[in-house]
Amino acid sequence: SAFEVGDNVATTPGTVIFQNEIIQLIQYTPSTDEVYERPLVVVPPCINKFYILDLQPANSFVGHAVAEGHTVFLVSWRNPGPEQGATTWDDYLEQGAMKAMEVARTISGADKVNALGWCVGGTIVSSALAVMRAQGDKSVASLTLLTTMLDFRDPGDLGGDHLERGHSTGE
Repeated sequence: SAFEVGDNVATTPGTVIFQNEIIQLIQYTPSTDEVYERPLVVVPPCINKFYILDLQPANSFVGHAVAEGHTVFLVSWRNPGPEQGATTWDDYLEQGAMKAMEVARTISGADKVNALGWCVGGTIVSSALAVMRAQGDKSVASLTLLTTMLDFRDPGDLGGDHLERGHSTGE
């Protein structure tokens, strides 16, 4: 009861412009006269709600981005129910991150988007970009990752010689 969406959390005005079984996509309009051509598509972790990046005005990433002239498209993961029991990783890529980027390009009219992923949202968007690139899709101009893990191997599986196999030692 201490937090109310739109009142003291998630205070940046935005509109749900797309939804499917996995996501809702929220669009935030820049609050500046000059607007960047490429929209910013933000993919947060599935376990957090979208408003983790839009807290109060003093600490809102979304509020800051729109104040700097970015059109922001923010994925809000839907709470899964029994009907999503067979949802796969590929579904999260295709119906989540890839769909969000496609919708953002269509609505904005931009040829490319900039992407930002955080935590497992960064893992999802990175995986989606790998699939897109393998398919010849170069519609993402840049990727920013915040606290994102990309290599899930156990460090013990590296055999102790990982520095000798291409990782820089400064020499």
